[in-house]
Amino acid sequence: MAHDETVFEPDAAWTRALEKYGAATHLAVELYGRDEHLILGPVHRTPLFELLAPGHHTLSMFEACVRRCLTQTAGASPIVVEQRHRFAVIGSSLALNGKVVGAAVAAYVLTAFPDEHAVRRLAIECSVPFNTLWQQIRAELPLTRARLNVYGELLQVLCNALLSENVRARQQERTATRLAAADQAKDDFLAMLSHELRNPLGAIQIAAQIIRLGRASQTAIQNATKIVDRQVKHVARLLDDLLDVSRITRGRIGLRKSSVHMATSVAHAVQTSRALIEAQGHSLTISLPEEPIWLEADATRLEQILTNLLDNAAKYTPPKGHIAVIASREENHVVLRVRDTGLGISPEMLPRVFDLFAQADPSLAHSQGGLGIGLTLVQKLTELHGGTVTVHSEGLGRGTEVVVRLPLGTPSQMPGAPVTERRSRSRHVLVIEDNPDAREMLRTTLEVDGHRVEVAEDGPQGVAMARSSRPDVVLVDIGLPGLNGYEVAKQVRALFGRQVRLIAVTGYGRPEDRRRTEEAGFDTHLTKPVSSERIAEALEGG
Repeated sequence: MAHDETVFEPDAAWTRALEKYGAATHLAVELYGRDEHLILGPVHRTPLFELLAPGHHTLSMFEACVRRCLTQTAGASPIVVEQRHRFAVIGSSLALNGKVVGAAVAAYVLTAFPDEHAVRRLAIECSVPFNTLWQQIRAELPLTRARLNVYGELLQVLCNALLSENVRARQQERTATRLAAADQAKDDFLAMLSHELRNPLGAIQIAAQIIRLGRASQTAIQNATKIVDRQVKHVARLLDDLLDVSRITRGRIGLRKSSVHMATSVAHAVQTSRALIEAQGHSLTISLPEEPIWLEADATRLEQILTNLLDNAAKYTPPKGHIAVIASREENHVVLRVRDTGLGISPEMLPRVFDLFAQADPSLAHSQGGLGIGLTLVQKLTELHGGTVTVHSEGLGRGTEVVVRLPLGTPSQMPGAPVTERRSRSRHVLVIEDNPDAREMLRTTLEVDGHRVEVAEDGPQGVAMARSSRPDVVLVDIGLPGLNGYEVAKQVRALFGRQVRLIAVTGYGRPEDRRRTEEAGFDTHLTKPVSSERIAEALEGG
C-alpha cells in the first residue's frame, strides 16, 4: 500500500516543542490537517485562550486564518489575521515537498486595547462574562505588528522542522519494516529452496541405492533409473528458473527471436508438463484456431512461459481437475489463456501474484512443490516479448485464468524438411574434470556411445595428456585446480589449432560465462547438469 507523505502525525515531540513556543510567546497553539480538522492542541492554553475557548472556533478571524493557511502557496510568509475586536490570530502553513499539508495557528494576540463597547460585543459572541473578559484583557500586553511577524515566522520554522523530522522518522520506520519483511522473505525462500532440493535428492539417493545393490527386479531398477532422470531434470529446471529470474531482473537476458508457430510451442509445452498433469489425474483440453498463428518470439522462452503456466495449473488444482489451453487471434495479438478448476486466488493475494517468491499459502507450496517464481518468470519473459500477462480469479476454490497477450509476427520462413538423424562416429575424447563422480560419469557415458576416453583430474595434467595423445575432442571443466579451464583451452588451441574440438562442461551458465568460454577458444558451452543426448550433439558439432 502506498503511503501518503502529505499526511502528518504529530507525536510527543510536537507537544514538547509547541509548549516551549507557547511559554515564550504566551500563545496557545493548535494544528490542523489539510481537511481543516483539529489534529493537535490546544498546546499551552493561556488564560485569554481559556476564556474564549468555548466560542473561539466560531470567530470569523480564526476560521479565516486556518483556511488561508491551507490555501496559500507553500513557503509564503506567515499569515496574521486581525479582527475588529483588536485581537489577532497568527497562522502558518505547513509545507512538505512543495505542498501545503496543514496549518499551525497561535492565539490570541492583543494588538491594541479595545474599548468597552467592543469587549461587550466579544463577551456576548463567546458567551463569556464581561467583567471576567475585561479584567483579562487589561492584564494583556498589546504587541506590535513587527513582533507578530516574528512570532509567525518562528512558528513556521519550528513547525516545518518538526514536520520534516516527523516524516523522516516515519520513512525510517517503513524502511525498517520493509527490510524486516525482505529478511523474512529471504528466510522463507531459503527454507523453501532447501525443501525443493531435499525432496528430489532424497528420491535420487534411494533410487541410486536400489540400482547399486542390484537385488531388485529389472522392472524396479528401470523405475529407479527413470526416477533419477526425472528428478535430475526437476532440479536442473528449478535452478534454471532461478537463474533466469536473476538475469531478467538485472537486464542480462536476451531473446533469440524467430518465426514461431504457435501450435508447435503449445504442443511442446504440453509434452513437457504432461507427466505432472497425468500424475494429478487432470483432464486437459486444447483449443487452437484452424489457421496457423505465427509469432516473432524466442521459441524456448515461449515454451517456458506456457510450461510454467501449465505446471502451476496442475500443481494448484486438486486431483481430477480440469485444465484448458485456449489460443485466439485478436487484431494484432495472439491471446493465450490457461484456465484451471483449482484452488483459486483470494482478492487480497491477487495484486501480489507476480511478486517474486510470493505464495498465497506457503504450506501448500511446500506440498505441491515450487518457489513462487513461476508467475514472476512468466511476467518478465512476456514483457521481454512486448506482451502483457494478467491473472483472474473469482476467489478461493473458484479456479484461476492466466491471460498472455503477445504481438503477432509474420512467417519469415516455413518449417523446412525434417533433419535426418546423424549417426555418431567413434572419437578419441579427453575429459578434464576434477570432480571424481562427474569425471567417471562422463567417461561411462562416452564409452557407452562407443568413444575411446581418457581422463585427467586437473589442468596441467589435462594439457600434458592432450599434448601426448592428440584427442579429437576435449571436454573441459572450468573450475579446475592448477590451471583453470580457460587457460587449458588456450594452451590446447595453441597446440592443435582448429584440429581439436573444445567443449566446456561447467556449472557456470551466465551470458558472460558463455562469452568467456568463446573468447578462450571453446567451440561449445554446456551447462551442468548436462544430458548424454546433449553431449552427443556437442560432439557432432551441435
